[in-house]
Amino acid sequence: MEFANAELERVRICLIGNSKLSQVVHSLIPEFEALAHITIIDNVFNDAVKAARDLIERQQVDIFISAGANAFYLQDTLPIPVLALKVEQADLIQAVITARRISSKILLLNYERQEVNVELMSLFDGVELTRHTYSTAEHAKEIFHRLRNEGFGVVIGTSYACDLADHAGLQSVLLYSRESCRNLIRKAIRHAGQHKRDMQQSAISQFLLEQSQQPQLLTNRSGRLVAWNTAAAALIPSIARRRRLDGLLDNKIIEAQVLHAEGLLLGERLCSLNKQPFELQGELVGFLYSFQLSPVAVPQDDGRRLVFQSSRMAEVQNQLIVYGATPGTVLVRGETGTGKELAARQVHVSSANAQGPFVAINCAAIPAELFESELFGYADGAFTSAKSGGKSGLLESANNGTFFMDEINSLPLPQQAKLLRVLQEREVSPVGARRSIPLNIKFVAACNVDLMEEVHAGRFREDLYYRISTFAVHIPPLRERVEDIPLLVSYLMRRESQRYGLDVEPDALIKGVGTAFRRYHWPGNVRQLENVVERLIVSQRLYGSCEALLEALPRVIPELYAPPNESEGVGHLHHVEQEEIVKALQLFGGNKSMAAEYLGISQTTLWRRLKRLRNNEVQS
Repeated sequence: MEFANAELERVRICLIGNSKLSQVVHSLIPEFEALAHITIIDNVFNDAVKAARDLIERQQVDIFISAGANAFYLQDTLPIPVLALKVEQADLIQAVITARRISSKILLLNYERQEVNVELMSLFDGVELTRHTYSTAEHAKEIFHRLRNEGFGVVIGTSYACDLADHAGLQSVLLYSRESCRNLIRKAIRHAGQHKRDMQQSAISQFLLEQSQQPQLLTNRSGRLVAWNTAAAALIPSIARRRRLDGLLDNKIIEAQVLHAEGLLLGERLCSLNKQPFELQGELVGFLYSFQLSPVAVPQDDGRRLVFQSSRMAEVQNQLIVYGATPGTVLVRGETGTGKELAARQVHVSSANAQGPFVAINCAAIPAELFESELFGYADGAFTSAKSGGKSGLLESANNGTFFMDEINSLPLPQQAKLLRVLQEREVSPVGARRSIPLNIKFVAACNVDLMEEVHAGRFREDLYYRISTFAVHIPPLRERVEDIPLLVSYLMRRESQRYGLDVEPDALIKGVGTAFRRYHWPGNVRQLENVVERLIVSQRLYGSCEALLEALPRVIPELYAPPNESEGVGHLHHVEQEEIVKALQLFGGNKSMAAEYLGISQTTLWRRLKRLRNNEVQS
């Protein structure tokens, strides 16, 4: 697989050099105009590294070329390829011939890691040639000043050594020829093109692997690791240091061509594994390992809370507190993003188990084959790869606390039956164990669908529904409690500005976005509002001020300004506007001044729209 992108045809080469070397390469640029964009940075050592890193950060270079100490220093420091200009025998011979015409007493000064065939010096009669090498720029200066009074008539060396000679009033000969520089550029073009293709191939593999939220990794056919995604790196922290999977997986798994295994234990996580070969033109190339992880407990508290001022949410809060104090299961219903987990945490705080753990799972993420072992735990030797001594399940870890089951409607029917038994018996039996563990747990379930409709459709057990729905709480969507938006926005803005360490003007920003926020439908509810506020806070750094950000609001949050569907027409806009005006007047007891301020419009505009509203009523 290879992408025929145009940029592969013209690579970006940067020479890090100085003085004479830079001049030679600069003269060659027109020859390679069609194949490469060549830039030159005239610096040495630390300054050269700083300039090179700046190019890399701006993604303006594919490969570096250099010579002498610069080349080795850059190779040891930079993350992308650096090609060094070698001292060819022909270059050395030509340099000595040229220098001999100037003086018979020659100083050869080059970097210590450069290979130079000193034996060639014996070929020249009547030449007194002394060679010294340097390790740093200061070392080169020290050598040169120590030897400059020994009567040398000419200096052969690197571009830096030639500079030292020129400054001392001595003639110099560059150790590199024009033809060697030309060959270096040709080599760099080939190398950079291949490097870009390799990087693109690697990026393709990484992109495809990252499409899965579950851990995935690739090996070649001999079992050597080739690539892995972020989830695999989190599951196996040592993966970047590994070359193979030996010692991590059983040899039978590694040797198998095709495999499905359950109950594998990697670190502290249970998982299942699918291993599949992949071929290219009928030839085996490697293997894809796909892991399905069991769920884990959510951290105790992330600092979030329910924020509201509406009467509807006040009623929800009271229900959560009262129902939370009972021993029964609480069912939280609501659209995605309304805050069902925060409601579950409120139940936990209100329960007799408030001092215990809060354990949350997403039922949609539990592989069916891992349901029992993950929730119930397992005994020593219960299955292949079972951890020695067994392992506690999530239910046991939630004992004397709260167990929150999100998206409970996603549980397959067989797992629903097992969960029902736990809720009825208030005990759990680990897989492979003969004993039962009594449970003291406050159970909370959540769903974003009508469970009774799921019961009628045969997808949810009726007995489980009645077991969990005794205390049901419905969280209204954000569009049905718009009066909560200003308080939510204020809370979220202060939280996000503190999180990002930014100094914002929350009051001015809240006032500026108020009207657009109240008119929007918010299909993603509070979670979407949270994301939009985070985008606003970060964008203020981009635009520099609150005023500039508010002017750019339609570009920063275009979804708030998207026109309605053509089928809805202008009448829909008027209808929404009228609803907002009526709600505002009701909220402030008919006070038009306060309602206008709340809506973010002038009193004159409010009067005009009220007049239009009355005219519409008369006409209808």
